[in-house]
Amino acid sequence: MDDKCVISREVAVAAGAFAPGHLGELTQIVPFEMVDEVLAETGRTQQRIGSLPSRVVVYLLLAGALFPQMGWSRCGSG
Repeated sequence: MDDKCVISREVAVAAGAFAPGHLGELTQIVPFEMVDEVLAETGRTQQRIGSLPSRVVVYLLLAGALFPQMGWSRCGSG
């Protein structure tokens, strides 16, 4: 009898700048559909064209919480 227990699931990840390997790596843990749904339910989607998309803000905040030792100054240009 095999001692392994395998749980598998299919996860949709974003393309482009949100693809795995970018900030979108978090979409494998927190799917972008979930973030979009929560933003819609709470009425917190972006209101202006040209503003930073709400989805991006959520992932930036998650990254900041996961890597507090980096600080925001290191997240800028560089």
